[in-house]
Amino acid sequence: MNNNLIDYHSFIDEKLAEIGFRIVLITEEMMAERIDDFMAFVNGIRNEYSSFYGWKDESREYFLKPLNNKFKFSFAVLNGKDEICFVNFSSVYDKIIHNHCTYARKDTRGFNFAKLHLIKLCQTGLDNGFTHQEGYWPKTNNGSIILFLKMGWQIEDLRNNKELFMIADLEYVRNRAYELVLSGK
Repeated sequence: MNNNLIDYHSFIDEKLAEIGFRIVLITEEMMAERIDDFMAFVNGIRNEYSSFYGWKDESREYFLKPLNNKFKFSFAVLNGKDEICFVNFSSVYDKIIHNHCTYARKDTRGFNFAKLHLIKLCQTGLDNGFTHQEGYWPKTNNGSIILFLKMGWQIEDLRNNKELFMIADLEYVRNRAYELVLSGK
């Protein structure tokens, strides 16, 4: 299959629309208008896992912080009521996209949002001349780590014996995530 002939952006939009959702770019304007929604969403999940990962609430400043190209590579999945169901914040470090965090609402986990989002982010990165992505995961976040490994990410290092440093080739991961969505895995 020649994956370069696939319109991944349309594929994602269609797959999400089938189940009543849509993916949107988080813009600076959207963040300013909906900061309370983003804070409640992210901090609600951080509170859910605070005893397990030691997570604390993120401040208002964290959400407004204009990281390099943050509002070009960060996405949210919204339901038909415009409620936030999934969020990823990414920015650019030098020549690589850096995944800062990814959160899914409890009642929508298992809806393929991570895979569909990753296809979107990888294609957006490729459209803008990037080839790789990186990020850190708590080493005890087994579900997320296993999912990202299935999608083609690789573990590169362990930081402070607490976090895995992982990297991804955007084209390979996009193609792998696309295959997983198509196969229902």
